[in-house]
Amino acid sequence: MKDLTLDTIASNLIWLGAFIGAILLILKYCKNIFENVITKPILEKMDKNKSSLQKQINDLSNEVQTLGINQCQNFLVSYLSDVENGEPVTEMETKRAYDIFDKYTNEYHGNSYIHSWWNKVVERGKNK
Repeated sequence: MKDLTLDTIASNLIWLGAFIGAILLILKYCKNIFENVITKPILEKMDKNKSSLQKQINDLSNEVQTLGINQCQNFLVSYLSDVENGEPVTEMETKRAYDIFDKYTNEYHGNSYIHSWWNKVVERGKNK
C-alpha cells in the first residue's frame, strides 16, 4: 500500500480500461458472428417457410370456398328440382333452402343460373 503512487494508479486504470475494452470488443465480435452465422440464416429460412405456409393457407382457403359454393349449388339444385317436379318438401327443407340461398348469394356472392332458377321457382310458388 505504501508504494501506491499516482503513477501506479494511472497505469492500473489504463490497464483496466484496456482490459474492459478488449472484453467488449470480443463480445461485439461474438455477437456479430452469432447474428451472421446463426440468427440470420434461421430468420431467412423462417421467412421462406412463412411465405410457403401463407401460400398453402391461401390455396386451402380457396379450396374451402369452392367446396362451399359447390355444396350450396348441389343442395339448391336438388331442392329446386324437387319443387319444380312437384316432389313433396318439408317446411324444414324449405327453411334450409332459404338459409343456403342466402349464404350462396350473400357470402359466396353466387349469381348464376341458380339465382334466376330460384327467383322463377319462388315467384311461381307465390302465385299459386
